[in-house]
Amino acid sequence: MNALWSWVSGSKVVISETASLCGRVFDSDAGGMAFFDSVFIYLLQFDEFNQTHYKKFPNDVNHMLQCTITDLTHKNHHDRSLKRLDAYLYMYRRIQEYNKWAVIDNKLLQGMKKSMLQLLVLAFITTRGQQPNLLVKDKDQLLTMNIPQHLSSIVTIDKLSIHHFFALSKLSMQAVRFINDNYYRLQWIDILSNVKTIDITLKQFIEVYLNYQEAFKDFPFDTSVLIHLIQRMHPSKQVQESPFRTFLQLNKSLNLDGILFLKRFHSIFSVHIKNNWYRMEDIAELFTCFQSDDQLFDQYFSHYSSTASTDDIWNMFLYLYKTGAINNVILKHLIPILNERILSTSIVNFQRYARLAKNCLGEIKLAFQTHFINLFENIFDVYIIKQIDNSNCWYQLSKTEWTDFLQVGLEISSTDLSGRRSCLLLLRKIVFEFESLKKLNAQRLKDLFRNLKVFDETICRKYDPEKIIDDDWLKDFLITNLQIWLKLDQETYKYICENHQNNSWAVYIWSRIVHLSLSKMLNNNHIDILTTIDDWMKTVKCDIYNPTDIFTIILMNQLFQLIIVKYSKSILFLPNVVTIMNFIISMRENTSERIATIEINKFISNCLETIHEIFQLKSKCSLYRDLLTDSIIRCFIPLADLHSVFRTVDRQQYRFPLTRANIDDIVALQKPNDIDITNIASKEEFFSRFIRQINEWSVWFDRFVDIFQHIIDWLKDHNVNRSSQLLVDMLKIRDDPKMTFIEMRMIIDGALKLLHPFKDLRRLCHLFNCLISFQILNPGSLSIQNNTLGFLTELKRFQPNNTFTVEARMSNEKIVSISDRQQTQWSLASENYPCDITVEYRIHGANHQYEILYQKKNVPIHKNVLHGQFESQRNGQLLIIVDNQHTTTPRVIWYRIKSIGLSTCHLFHGIFNMHFNKYYKENSQNISEIDFSKLLDTVFIFINKLLTGDISLRDMTELQTIFKDKNINIREEVKK
Repeated sequence: MNALWSWVSGSKVVISETASLCGRVFDSDAGGMAFFDSVFIYLLQFDEFNQTHYKKFPNDVNHMLQCTITDLTHKNHHDRSLKRLDAYLYMYRRIQEYNKWAVIDNKLLQGMKKSMLQLLVLAFITTRGQQPNLLVKDKDQLLTMNIPQHLSSIVTIDKLSIHHFFALSKLSMQAVRFINDNYYRLQWIDILSNVKTIDITLKQFIEVYLNYQEAFKDFPFDTSVLIHLIQRMHPSKQVQESPFRTFLQLNKSLNLDGILFLKRFHSIFSVHIKNNWYRMEDIAELFTCFQSDDQLFDQYFSHYSSTASTDDIWNMFLYLYKTGAINNVILKHLIPILNERILSTSIVNFQRYARLAKNCLGEIKLAFQTHFINLFENIFDVYIIKQIDNSNCWYQLSKTEWTDFLQVGLEISSTDLSGRRSCLLLLRKIVFEFESLKKLNAQRLKDLFRNLKVFDETICRKYDPEKIIDDDWLKDFLITNLQIWLKLDQETYKYICENHQNNSWAVYIWSRIVHLSLSKMLNNNHIDILTTIDDWMKTVKCDIYNPTDIFTIILMNQLFQLIIVKYSKSILFLPNVVTIMNFIISMRENTSERIATIEINKFISNCLETIHEIFQLKSKCSLYRDLLTDSIIRCFIPLADLHSVFRTVDRQQYRFPLTRANIDDIVALQKPNDIDITNIASKEEFFSRFIRQINEWSVWFDRFVDIFQHIIDWLKDHNVNRSSQLLVDMLKIRDDPKMTFIEMRMIIDGALKLLHPFKDLRRLCHLFNCLISFQILNPGSLSIQNNTLGFLTELKRFQPNNTFTVEARMSNEKIVSISDRQQTQWSLASENYPCDITVEYRIHGANHQYEILYQKKNVPIHKNVLHGQFESQRNGQLLIIVDNQHTTTPRVIWYRIKSIGLSTCHLFHGIFNMHFNKYYKENSQNISEIDFSKLLDTVFIFINKLLTGDISLRDMTELQTIFKDKNINIREEVKK
């Protein structure tokens, strides 16, 4: 070894014996601690030698350096060199120390270091880190060796230097452990922090570590090391593989606690998430790693949501469902944030989110679909309910887009449309609401059905409108009065009728609009409604039945059910609705469920039954009078089978009752003809002729009753056969509105038979003052003699309640009841102003007859009293009507009514009773009409003799009882 050194230097070099001994130590085959101890001893001797001689021997140091390098790099002694690594490390540091006081060849020193480290790394690689290991455990020696200083020189790690790094890291940690001094501590973080640059990936770094993992079992990587490495070596954005998957795989490979890692990694995540470093799919995958850890998920999701956009969160929501990664913990934190974000997003964005959800639904596993649908449904409902009245929101989408939006809401739903408030609100907004409600009702209707025409047919086919459409939605389309109805012109009505396309929703909506409109309109004004709509149908050209005209059929059906059926008893007498009736009759063959066919046929049957009753004279008398005017009952005449009507009836009832000439003379009306029931070729003409003839009969019967009721009453008082019941029946003709015509005919026929034996009926009627049923004695005149002031003074004194006031711009009437067989005088006066006056007498009875007594405008009754007078066989009501609608001042009216019974012949009654008592006792048995007529003839003979003076004194004596104690005016009685 010494010879080698001399030869290398090229000249003979003088070295000390001590240095020579140090050099010769490498010639031995020793290794391990034995070799280290030898080196250590020789170096101590060398140090002592130097200190004793106070000399510097650079040749000695260079000699020892050269000997070390020669031994270290000897190819044949590789294994031996490996065993001497501790000594090499120690020698290297000692030579460095000598360099402070002796000139040393630095190039050689660096060469030694390089060779030494190469030996170390080679051994480390070939043994997968198992070798080398430090043998020296002495603290001072280790401190001298200062292995960590070698490690600290590594400031860049690449694919080559990483093995160097781990080899020195192992020896450095072993050295620190052997030193066992708190002052000298070395952690992985310390080691890594010293490295400035790492030119390999995190995965590569960890893989190298794992290759040597057994070498580091005493000081392995922990979570903090991995976190530090991730911070230093975080994969770039461009890396396709999920960084979180990489981190977790590495964490698992290192046998580290996964939850602890995730807790520590949170800080890195929070930084990188702000910089949009991670893909949504990778984040979702990360979330699944701690989906059961509520606290950990909250930490991560809070940071994620604080930086993520609403789009990001929505996409995350969908992705978690698609991957089946959803659970209660995730939903607990995700949904509140999602709801909050969604509520503040625009409708355009939410529409996009809804479409994404729709497209995503098919990718979600069946096990998660129900839950997803329920959750989306709730999000959708909350958003729509909040935004539905936001006008700015509404105008951001077209109606088509809103309809698509609604369709998505319905498709992703487990609830039927009828139970989805949000979808119902959307539906109402799309179809039933318009920009302006100031449009005319007809235009709104047109717009409504235009909306329905373009509305999604799928929705219309799928859902029953009756369960969906609320009546309140239709309130802006109702036709609430007839004037609005008339504004529904032909063009508009034609449009809505022709564009419904048999859409069940359109049909239902029209049906409800008609129903609700008629219901609101109906207020005891059914006649006005029917007549107006009847005219309107002709105006808009929908008056002819067409089985395809669904809307008009619905209108007629509603009219029928709401009005005609309800008022069917009176509707038969309503004129001018022939169009409606003909339309309804034509509908009876329609089998549509929309039409009340059964009710219509039943109604028609009832009408035909009524017609049969009319022809059979079984209808009420008042009906025949009403049928003189046009009536819708005429629409049903063509449907009647007249042959069957008359086939079973007694034809005698169509013959006018037999009358004697004296009766015809007293009634003084042309005797009606019999009713011809054989000429029925034209049903309509026959019906008109039939009704006309019946009313001719009725007029004759009324006059007959007016005259002979009082005669029958007198016969009843004398117990004439059948007279009592006959009087009751005749009174029923006047008072009973249910009296049928055939009953009236039978009563009249019975009365005629009762009166048949009587010869001088006219004379009898004259004596009873019943030949004239009603007459006006004074049609109304202003009294010149009686001024108003005197009349008012008297009236206010004796009849202070006989007054009434007519307010300005109003009309008023006063009704006074009048008994039968009265002569009535009426008088009127006003305090200050003239008046418009009508006075009429309404005769009591089922016929509702009335007579106008006086009618004139601007009558000066404030100056002169107005008087009038009339006679009536029948009781009734006197009406005083004052019209003050055109003046601005009230009118105070005063009136006086005076009535006296019609005069009768007391002389006749006295003479008749005198003769009656001769032959019949009081309360005797019934008397036949023949016997009674003979008695009446006897009385008339007696009266004739009395008037001619051809009477005996004895008979005159009998007359005394008639005049005794009675105030009878002989002159007047004789005149009668």
